[in-house]
Amino acid sequence: MGIHARWEIHDPENLPTNGELVAETPEDVDRLVALLTEPSAEPASVEHLARTRIRSEWSGEIVPDHLMWALVQRGYGYLLYYSAEHEHCTAVGDAASRAYHYDYNDFPAGSGISIELFARAIKEFLATAVRPTCVTWRKTL
Repeated sequence: MGIHARWEIHDPENLPTNGELVAETPEDVDRLVALLTEPSAEPASVEHLARTRIRSEWSGEIVPDHLMWALVQRGYGYLLYYSAEHEHCTAVGDAASRAYHYDYNDFPAGSGISIELFARAIKEFLATAVRPTCVTWRKTL
């Protein structure tokens, strides 16, 4: 099994497009991180394909029982994670990292982590299918 990442790509000279990658190996995660480092990449939704899917109480649709959002901006990686076991939380990062808001995802100031730790956390998620323990988390809601 692997992880499925989806994100939008906004280039001011072209219409928006979608990025998508299924990562099954640590090398695939390195490729994902490189793609998210592109300035036109927006936050990626990252779903672990081995986890359970559930019926949404709000929409009635079948959805993942978890979700991790991953963003790279200005040399920092940002992670937001939630599941039934873990309320909305973001990584605790460098106090100098800026806040970012995209649609319904808020990455607060101070939640940006090094790109190396960001990649390590996504690789851990790939291997374990649970919230990565290599970073410290804080509740955001």
